[in-house]
Amino acid sequence: MHLRNLAAGLRRRAAAEDGFTMATAMLALLVVTLAMAATVTAVNGDINITGRDLDQKKAYEAARAGLADYSFHLNKDNSYWAKCTNVPAPNAVNNIGSTANRRNVPGNTGASYALELIPATGKSVCNPSDPVNSMIEQSGGITNGTFRIRSTGYSGDTEQSIVASFKRASFLDYIYFTQYETLDPVAYGSSSQINQAYQQCVKTWRDGRRFSTLPCVEIVFASGEYINGPLHTNDELNICGSPTFGRGPSDLIEVSSPPTGYRGSGGCGSTNPNFRGTYLTNAPVLTPPSTNDSLKTVDGAAVYTGQTRIALSGTQMTVTTNSGSTSTVPIPSSGVVYIANSTSSACSSAYSPYVSTNSMYPSNSACGNVYISGNYSGQLTIAAENDIIVNNDLCRGSCSGSPSGNGLLGLIANNFIRVYHPLSPSNSSTSASNCNGTSNGSGSQSNLRIDAAMLSIQHSFIVDHYNCGNQLGNLTVNGAISQKFRGPVGTVGNSGYNKVYTYDDRLRYLSPPHFLDPVESAWHMQRQTIDP
Repeated sequence: MHLRNLAAGLRRRAAAEDGFTMATAMLALLVVTLAMAATVTAVNGDINITGRDLDQKKAYEAARAGLADYSFHLNKDNSYWAKCTNVPAPNAVNNIGSTANRRNVPGNTGASYALELIPATGKSVCNPSDPVNSMIEQSGGITNGTFRIRSTGYSGDTEQSIVASFKRASFLDYIYFTQYETLDPVAYGSSSQINQAYQQCVKTWRDGRRFSTLPCVEIVFASGEYINGPLHTNDELNICGSPTFGRGPSDLIEVSSPPTGYRGSGGCGSTNPNFRGTYLTNAPVLTPPSTNDSLKTVDGAAVYTGQTRIALSGTQMTVTTNSGSTSTVPIPSSGVVYIANSTSSACSSAYSPYVSTNSMYPSNSACGNVYISGNYSGQLTIAAENDIIVNNDLCRGSCSGSPSGNGLLGLIANNFIRVYHPLSPSNSSTSASNCNGTSNGSGSQSNLRIDAAMLSIQHSFIVDHYNCGNQLGNLTVNGAISQKFRGPVGTVGNSGYNKVYTYDDRLRYLSPPHFLDPVESAWHMQRQTIDP
């Protein structure tokens, strides 16, 4: 409007004033005309820029739709990735370098996407006859154990690509994992109570544990407790007050229960968990393998029989066998040490946290138990057919400072991973409710530290005689704890240890040698990167 009025005014002035030359008037009109033309051009340019911007956004969303499509099929079929391009139609899956096979984004958006399978380093194409070697990265580092795809979205003449990596869920993804948020049945006391606990308490809360006639012991997360890392339970959380879960949004706090996924504990007054991590319900159930026997047959594994003692020192280990012989040897090149039950004598003694010290710690045993302590700089997994007993500090690098160096240690027991805690008098038995006047015995460790990824397949991570003796300070774990049941490590303010558990973030992309994974665990998208 202002430009039109200005032009009219100039025309009127040119007609009315004598002596004003036509050239001047024409020059003024030319300036106005050019200004109007420039304005129209700029408006058309903005329209084109807006159109391109919209196409770019649509292409990006189409690329994301491609990733969602692939993830959907992968969650339905864990082996979808291994079929390479031989997957059911319709699909948009291509080998690397081709985007010929595309799918339209639903909803008549005009956008489409194509998926490319990115082979492992040194490989040229996904091979359905050899999917692991052709697709799974095995070069170490953050990509180890992953496979990658590229999703490219198209809209108009614009395209946008996103590269995503997928990884199977692992026990090493969590500082804390349980199948059941209830006390291990062996800690109930009498044989009749133990039998009832096995019958009634070995189920999740949602699957009927809450209806048991035996009061199943529920262990709570209480105010003042911090889970410094990601967490997963196949059960649901029992909350007393305001415990803190996670260090930030990158720590996933997963429960397999439906919302809300947690409940209050009677008598606590409040139920206000502090989720610093990202809280997720209905998470996939993770199932441990039934045994660690596969580690016994790892090529190059060092196998010992019967009760064994191992003291680590850097990349060396001093081993005392069940017969009493001692030798110092390097950590095996396979990275695996396995302690087997004797084949000539039976391993018959069932574990109880309440038996006398003399009965709990025999000088020799046919059972595949291993006592472990020391400091390490190598990479090692120690597995026991029966129990693992930590009888002193177990440190990455020096025990006098924070964990250091590139060492990795895995501890995998078919039954228990235990903290050594003898009592005095050593011949006195205890019970869940009576310590019979016992106190901490010689060899009890104050402020114990364990730097390791631990997996108790059938039972728990537990402190022997957890309910007796004076308090022992902090139990510091730097690594990961995975167990079937909750294992007690003390009683509040009276005995055992306070928990100080911190996740070793290296476990997101590094693994102790041959550490076991969940059975048929689901793949999840580990990371996404925009591909320029």
